[in-house]
Amino acid sequence: MIILDCPVCGEETDFEILKEPPEAVVRCTECGHTMRVTLKEPKIFTIKTIVSYGTESHTGTIELMEGDICSIGDFLVAEVGDESYGVEVMSIERDNARRAKLPAEEIEVLWTRLVDKVIIRASLNKGAVTIPLYEQVPGDKVYTVDHITSVGGKQFRITRIKLRKGNIIQRKDKTAQAHEIKRIYGERS
Repeated sequence: MIILDCPVCGEETDFEILKEPPEAVVRCTECGHTMRVTLKEPKIFTIKTIVSYGTESHTGTIELMEGDICSIGDFLVAEVGDESYGVEVMSIERDNARRAKLPAEEIEVLWTRLVDKVIIRASLNKGAVTIPLYEQVPGDKVYTVDHITSVGGKQFRITRIKLRKGNIIQRKDKTAQAHEIKRIYGERS
């Protein structure tokens, strides 16, 4: 089944494929009108992708279809060797310049960061002493302001969360997922 404009119905409707592309024969499921159409498979682009995780970076690929628009902040799947990872697009490169968004056919390199698993950073205040904490967690792990959590084996109450976008969350019960977080601030309770 595909969706096309039917010249008889005058609307966009479902068509049954009677003969396979590229020179397809299709029939409207509403009125039964049969017609020939040339169906072209969209071209798939394999784009070089740099996947960053903490201090490490690996080269992989992301497949996008012709006409797809890729933007900073998009979540895609990157292939690195035999492994697949969920990543967030951090930068798009063309002609040695960084762009905010581009069609797939114009992209030379995608710069991404791993969001399947991330290293969460926390600063734990204990009186006049601040203890830096680090821990690898799933990217979709949720942290909530004013709730007790544990990072790097230390338990504490979250006082605020700084997001990668620059915002700071301080209001009680507001949440953020680990892949959105730049740093968690907390106090020993």
